[in-house]
Amino acid sequence: MRAVLWGAALFLCLPFVAFAQEKKEGGASLGEIIAQKSASPRLKEISLYPSQDAVRVVIVPSEKVEFKYDLLVGEGKDRIYVDLKGGTTAEGFVMPKVERGGFLKGIRLGNRPDGIRIVFDIGAVEKYNVLVLDDPWRVVIDYIGGPPPDETIPTEPQRPILVPKKTPSAPAVAPEKKTAAKEPKKPPRPFVLVLDPGHGGKDPGALRKGIAEKDVVLEFAQTIRNRAVARHPDITVLLTRENDRFVPLEERAVIANRHDGDLFISLHTNAYSDPAIGGVEVYHLDNRSDDYTEKLTRVENQITNDNSLLNTILVDMTMSFYTDDSRKFADAFGGRLEKTLPRFGVRLRGWRRGALFFVLVGARMPSLLVEVGYLSNPKERDLMRKKAYQEALADALLDAIAEVRRTHTLAKERP
Repeated sequence: MRAVLWGAALFLCLPFVAFAQEKKEGGASLGEIIAQKSASPRLKEISLYPSQDAVRVVIVPSEKVEFKYDLLVGEGKDRIYVDLKGGTTAEGFVMPKVERGGFLKGIRLGNRPDGIRIVFDIGAVEKYNVLVLDDPWRVVIDYIGGPPPDETIPTEPQRPILVPKKTPSAPAVAPEKKTAAKEPKKPPRPFVLVLDPGHGGKDPGALRKGIAEKDVVLEFAQTIRNRAVARHPDITVLLTRENDRFVPLEERAVIANRHDGDLFISLHTNAYSDPAIGGVEVYHLDNRSDDYTEKLTRVENQITNDNSLLNTILVDMTMSFYTDDSRKFADAFGGRLEKTLPRFGVRLRGWRRGALFFVLVGARMPSLLVEVGYLSNPKERDLMRKKAYQEALADALLDAIAEVRRTHTLAKERP
């Protein structure tokens, strides 16, 4: 009986199998059509990080696709389009809300023969940067400029000054002299240091012996903030994350900008196959680097494809305005680390290195990335969890900031 039932079931399925395998003349089988439809990439998300004179756009398709883009100049009302190719669709996509009064004015979406086109209506573009990141694969574009000419704030029309007619009057009596009360001086604005504890949440960073990079750097950031309260009350320390949560790379510099920071520092730990390798490293943002720093940037930028980082920095970045100040902070910090680290037996591997760390790209302030040690080195792994070591590095950093402020006029302070 069981054999009869199986035979009947197979007989009933055969027509469908044959139909699925049969091709129409010049066409594809039903199975191929279903596979092709499900294989089409689609636009999943567009994230916006807007401000008055800039916007960061993150475009996330369901998979890696070929794309192209261009800037269309329109007398202060520029448009930038991004084409996602490979048959990309916008099925199920929800358009993000564009806030009024910002640099970004609107987003439009249209079909193309080989995919879709996304058009961003914006103000006058002065500079823009494009690169791709992995995990998930996404296109990140920074547009920097100003508002369209017709959206400038109109000046209030001046009213005519009415001059009264002269009439005879009694001789004027000299008014009593009053001493004007002096307005109290406003306290100087505190220096805002924005610390970025790397990784977090689902991204643990380097892992060794049950210790995660994300936890070590969060402890370091909190220690630096506590030391600032105790020793440098004129330095306000803010964090991009206060707990173990995931913050996308593209959002970290945006947080620093929203806080109007004066210095942005991303904190990390290193790791290597040889446990004898160790040391502290300080980097500033630059597009010139050696082989070692290129490998490190690929790790910190979460880039897996060897060609996907440097080949997609297509336009000169705005980093040049703050590069000199970044070097000043790196030099002052490195000079103090030279005196601090030997008492812990830790090597200073370098502090005058430039690298293209994406987490620093787009920060409108001087920026550094600090590798506070190697989790793969047993001695440094233990040191990094000790308050004495954390506080020594925190004091070196805060004293360096105070030194630079005392001896230099920074770009953000210039009139």
